[in-house]
Order: sequence, then C-alpha cells, then structure tokens
Amino acid sequence: MRHVIVIGAGIVGTSAAHRLSSAGAKVTIIDRDEPGNGTTSRSFAWVNANQKTPRAYFELNFAGMKEHDALDQELGSAPWLHRTGNLAWSGDALKYDELRRRVERLQAWGYRAEWKNATEVNAELEPRLAFSGATMRIAWFPDESWLDGPLFVRSMLDRAVELGASVRSGQEVADITPSSDEVTVTLSDGQTLTADAVLNCAGPGADKIAKMVGRTLPLDPTRGLLMRVQVEPGTISRLIHSTDVNIRPDGEDHVLVHHDSIDPLIGERDEIPLDNEYCRELCRRARRILPDITGRAITETRVGIRPYPVDHISCIGAVPGIPGYYEAVTHSGVTLGPLLGRLITEEILTGKVDPLLKPFRAERFA
Repeated sequence: MRHVIVIGAGIVGTSAAHRLSSAGAKVTIIDRDEPGNGTTSRSFAWVNANQKTPRAYFELNFAGMKEHDALDQELGSAPWLHRTGNLAWSGDALKYDELRRRVERLQAWGYRAEWKNATEVNAELEPRLAFSGATMRIAWFPDESWLDGPLFVRSMLDRAVELGASVRSGQEVADITPSSDEVTVTLSDGQTLTADAVLNCAGPGADKIAKMVGRTLPLDPTRGLLMRVQVEPGTISRLIHSTDVNIRPDGEDHVLVHHDSIDPLIGERDEIPLDNEYCRELCRRARRILPDITGRAITETRVGIRPYPVDHISCIGAVPGIPGYYEAVTHSGVTLGPLLGRLITEEILTGKVDPLLKPFRAERFA
C-alpha cells in the first residue's frame, strides 16, 4: 500500500484524498487551517469553461464540468452542486461584442450557449431582474453551475476518512525531505511523517511548499472581494454576470456579489469591513439589475486569494528530479477539483499521465 501525504484540504486536495483512498492508498491530509476554510470558502465558485482559453485549457475545464456530473452519478447525489445555468450580458458595446464572439467560439467548440431577449429571461428564468430594454440580448449558458465549496470538502473528506485517511488540521508543514525511496515531512510541532509521495495542493501557499523541496513554483496570486447580502428567498435562482456586477444565490436567503473591477482596489488586504466603500459600490451596482436588493443588509465580506500559476493555467503532476513530489495547483479549482483528483491519483499510483494533462505539466517550470 502506497502512503501519500496531501498538503492542502481544499477542493483539489480533498478530491485527491478521496480518490487515493478509494484506490487503496494510505492517505494523510495536512492543512494549516480547518479543511475548506481557505480559498474554497472565499470563491465565487462558478463551475464553467466559459472564458477558458487557450483551447487545451478550455477542454480541461469542460472535462471538469462533466466530472462533476459523473461524480453525482457515482455517489447518487451531489447536494453541493447547484445546476442553475448562467445569464450574461453587457450594455457596453465593446464588451457586448466580446461576449458575442465568445458565444460563437463556445458554440463552435461544442459548448451549450444561446441567446435570449430580456422579455424571455423575465418570463422564463429570472422575473426580478431589471434590464434596460425588452429586446436586450442575454447570453444563456444552461450547463453552468455553482458549488457549495465547504460542503463539497466536508463530503469528500468524510468519504476519505471512512476509507482510512487521517486528517491533521491546524498544523503547518515546516520541511519536506525527498529521497530515492521515501519522502519525509516535518510538521511545525516537530513531528515527522514518512510517505511514498507528497502531493502539493496548498493553493496560494503552494510556492512555499515547493521551496521546501528546492523547487521554484512561480505564482501570480490575486485577491477577490465577495459580499454576502441577505434577501428574500427566491430573489434569484441563477448565476448572473452583468456589465459591472456578478451575483449568484448563496443559500436560501442570501446572494453573493462580486466583480473583477473591484478586486484590484482592495490591494493586499485580507479583510474588508461591511461598510467599506467597495461594498457600497457593489450594492449600488447590484441594485441596478436587482431592485429587490435595495435596503438589504450586508452580512459578511470575504477576501479570497486565487492561486494562479504565473502563466495563469494549471500546474499538475510530478516534478522531474524530485522523487515522490507532485503538484496540483490551479485557479478554477472549483471546476477542476474532481477531475484533477482522479487524474493525479492515476499518475501517483500508476505513473500514467492522462492526455488532458500534458499541456499543464509541472515540469514547464524548471
């Protein structure tokens, strides 16, 4: 039985732990925080391949979407996956033209994308959305969904533990020493663990883990602000991407609000007060398309760190010259987690590299 230490208990790490345990490996999961309490709980959690380029990265994410469906069928239910579809539009001429070209590209690549007008959207999908005109064109992506990340992590972790995995949360990795026949991991409390392999799924902290084995893993992390707003149940049911604000359901009586244009303004801050100017701005934008949000209380803000490798595509697999060391570091972990968990398990246990992963090998960062 191979022993694999998984560092990082987010969506990617717990997916891998579940698959490794299911395949008969001994698994130890290490996380410096509580599982699912890092990037996983601070993500807009949009499961999609909508804006993913180049083509190979699109195909990886498209396969990631299908893997969520396969996991649902395998387990008999997936209460963490909300298949709502996604509505997108823009009142800006240049951005609308980009959206039109994107829809055409996605249709050519076999991805479901279609157009509706505002009247159809109000009648069929979202009656409470406000549009600037009845004939406004809205892009509709029916196969996209959002994920309850913390619930997913708990479910995968519970299944791994049932199969014999052990979890060490609230502990940091202090050092990793690879050798030809085993890898030794030293924890911050001085304990040491030995294993056949170590899988780095540490997200924004993955570069620090890589440095412990003499590896340079260049990351370009970005921060994102999310805002939870209390609403009447049923205010919206779907993912919404408009010109200057994005909204999705977040439980029965909350919505989550975000927009990329706000993110650069928060700098290096990890916390944003509820009455911050950026929250007020997001509320103003949200009210323009969802008047029912007017006067509703902001109950929480979250700042997440997206773990982009420096070239903004996934970094997956073994690193040549470092025996027993593997990486699974990516933005889009919400979309890719179950797929990468299965494929990295296959690589660790059999040495086989799936063709989908070949453009995203860790070895490109020498």
